[in-house]
Amino acid sequence: MKRGEDLIQDLREQGFMRCETTEDGKAVIMRKGRRWTVVPLRWLTDEAVDTIKAQAGVSLV
Repeated sequence: MKRGEDLIQDLREQGFMRCETTEDGKAVIMRKGRRWTVVPLRWLTDEAVDTIKAQAGVSLV
């Protein structure tokens, strides 16, 4: 399990920028060039983290 806030930090290290928070405050929208991803601000399973990283085009190594 990993917190969404920790995943945001991982994506920042990969060059993603935090763009905005959703209206309900439960997720953060991040951007890197033409790539966009949404990170929920809650506990995430390892599978969910891997899926979000894969969709964002971040290496899983």
